[in-house]
Amino acid sequence: MNDKPISVENNDLAFLAQDKIYIQASEWIRMVNTITWAMGTILVPTSAVCVGWAIQYPEYKEFFAIASVFLYSYWIYVSFLYSRSAAKTRNVLIEIETAWGVDDKFALYKMQGQVAKKWYSFRNTRLVSLLFLIVLWAVLLARLHSKNV
Repeated sequence: MNDKPISVENNDLAFLAQDKIYIQASEWIRMVNTITWAMGTILVPTSAVCVGWAIQYPEYKEFFAIASVFLYSYWIYVSFLYSRSAAKTRNVLIEIETAWGVDDKFALYKMQGQVAKKWYSFRNTRLVSLLFLIVLWAVLLARLHSKNV
């Protein structure tokens, strides 16, 4: 049996800590993506189905309009909350890749950068589609109201 104490250099401890942080941070980003898309697969189609229900059941059109916009807005809100956390996590991952001297060809997070900060980001796409949904409801409610008058 070896009774010698295990010695670890400070650099080794730093590397081990960064390695652990890198793994956990990568998992966090994957979890954020999974939560965002899993919620989206339920809330976005349900929001769209409300349009069809409003056409089929015009007496409940206001309820379906509110429900549709609320469901889609809720998805956007939750995904924004998670996206903010993921952006901070992404910064940490980029810093670790830089500290490790990972070749740019293999530094995936550094290569991607802050994807949420680009003009064509998923965030902006969601906001534009929410605006289209609201316009769709305004037009649909106006048409359904004119048919009932």
